[in-house]
Amino acid sequence: MEPTNKCKVFNKSGKLICDLLLILIAEKPSYGYELSNRLCEMGITIPEGIGQKGRVYRALADLEKRKEIEFDWDTSSSPPRKIYKVTQSGKKRIKNFIIEMEEQIIVLKNFIKKAKENI
Repeated sequence: MEPTNKCKVFNKSGKLICDLLLILIAEKPSYGYELSNRLCEMGITIPEGIGQKGRVYRALADLEKRKEIEFDWDTSSSPPRKIYKVTQSGKKRIKNFIIEMEEQIIVLKNFIKKAKENI
C-alpha cells in the first residue's frame, strides 16, 4: 500500500485537536481561520460539512476557558480578529502531550514490528 498525502481526518473535536491547536499557536500566535488552514498544511483536516470550521472555534473556546490560551484583538483588519497565544498552562499541556505521544509512538512501533513479522 502506497502512503498517501491526504489529510488525516478527525471525527471528534476533542482532546487531540486542542493539543494540535496549542502546538500551532505556540509556534505562531494566530486567529481561528488561519489555524484551520495551518492544520491542513500539517496533514490534518476537520471533516467536511456543516460546522467544519466550528470545531476549531469550539476547541479554541475550550482552550480559552481552561486558560491554556488567551487572545489580543487585531483591529488592523475588518472585522477585528482574536489573535490567540499560549499561556504557561498551555505550555505545560504541550509538554504533557509530547510525553504521551512519545509513549504512544513506542507502542505503535512495537505493533508495526509484530505486524511486519507476521505478514
